[in-house]
Amino acid sequence: MHRKKILVIDDEPAVHRLLQIILEVEGFDIVGMEGDEGSGSVVSRSKPDLIILDIRMPEVNGLEVLRMLKTDEDTRNIPVIILTASNHHDDREMARRLGAERYLTKPFQPAELLKAVRAASATRDASHCSG
Repeated sequence: MHRKKILVIDDEPAVHRLLQIILEVEGFDIVGMEGDEGSGSVVSRSKPDLIILDIRMPEVNGLEVLRMLKTDEDTRNIPVIILTASNHHDDREMARRLGAERYLTKPFQPAELLKAVRAASATRDASHCSG
């Protein structure tokens, strides 16, 4: 069984490091990407099993990145977990409509993140088995 690869798209290096510590201990491989520049090409190259995405970044709104991912044939089936400081109802609703698996806010509980990652991974595994 291969280790699941998670792409983290966030502009905060401390968040990258924290997620790397939490998720690598649990057996996941982490591919980090600060900010959102070239996110499409990074996703294509790294072929992640899951994406953790911030929506409040300086260059572009992460919801636009999510929209791009979910409309691209090559990336639409990759589960996306939103991890952001934004707790706005409109952001939550838009993320849900665009196809995000979960919406978690910072600061977050590691156990809650791991539960979301495992659930999203299981969903992807099930869709691969039936598809």
